[in-house]
Amino acid sequence: MNPKIGVQLIAAFMILSMILSSVAYFIGSDDSSEEDNNQPYINNPQTEYFNVGGKQVFHSFNSIADGLQMSNPQTFEAQFLDVEYIESTAQEPWNEQLPLNLTTVYVRNKVEVDNLYMTSSKHIYFSQDLNNEFLLLSTMTPKIVSFEYIGLPSSDNQYLLLSRLDTTGTNVMGEPTIFTPTRESAEAVISIIESFAVPPTAYDTFSPVLNYSDDYSEFQVVKSQAGFADLYYLGLHRNDDGSFTRTTIYYYPSAESAAHISELALSGSERGFSQYDVTTEEDILKVVLTGEFSLVTGEDIE
Repeated sequence: MNPKIGVQLIAAFMILSMILSSVAYFIGSDDSSEEDNNQPYINNPQTEYFNVGGKQVFHSFNSIADGLQMSNPQTFEAQFLDVEYIESTAQEPWNEQLPLNLTTVYVRNKVEVDNLYMTSSKHIYFSQDLNNEFLLLSTMTPKIVSFEYIGLPSSDNQYLLLSRLDTTGTNVMGEPTIFTPTRESAEAVISIIESFAVPPTAYDTFSPVLNYSDDYSEFQVVKSQAGFADLYYLGLHRNDDGSFTRTTIYYYPSAESAAHISELALSGSERGFSQYDVTTEEDILKVVLTGEFSLVTGEDIE
């Protein structure tokens, strides 16, 4: 899938909403509860819950691992952003300055997600799979539904699927809120959440690198078949002194990449890094380096 398709779908509503916002859309029904589900609705800001019918999503959402546990096993890349932490510790959104040769994925922008809901995002997760589907998970404040939709019950009759009228996509509100391109893909996420047994997920796909990852990085990426490794993990964290720590983990790294990284580590301190640790364990190569933002983000990953 072209990595820009997801953002094109998300951004499309900005044009259509100017037209649809002036149109009143109603679906008649003798059943008042059914009418509430099917007519366009804009609710009032809430603190704890979205003012929509049905069960709301409730799942741990503090790292990329949590998002992967809600994603299907065909996921080949994902990213997680703790917007709330970045905004509270930095004057500028440094995540928007990261080069593609470091992240290996197109980094999602807080503004585009804010515009999707007309609210302020706190955490963002975005993944793509081999079936040309994407999954956007996010938390926000205040909890509002600022778009027009048609409400449809999920197949298990627990959740309300919001088929949006301003863009192509389906929402399921909660913590985190789900946004997918189709109703079927939203149902697939619900199936994972509601499964009594532990279902196969993207977490299983990336567990070889996640088992060695940190749990404090506010920006995280995973990617399979990166070219220089079978699996790749990137974590970035801004330290209290303003320096940054970068953690990269490789599963089955190429011999060339492993050799180059080991060579770079030899001169790490001379080039201004306060930390440059390279460790290997079986098929894992882990690199942790600390320094100024430009050093950390500019250092080769392969």
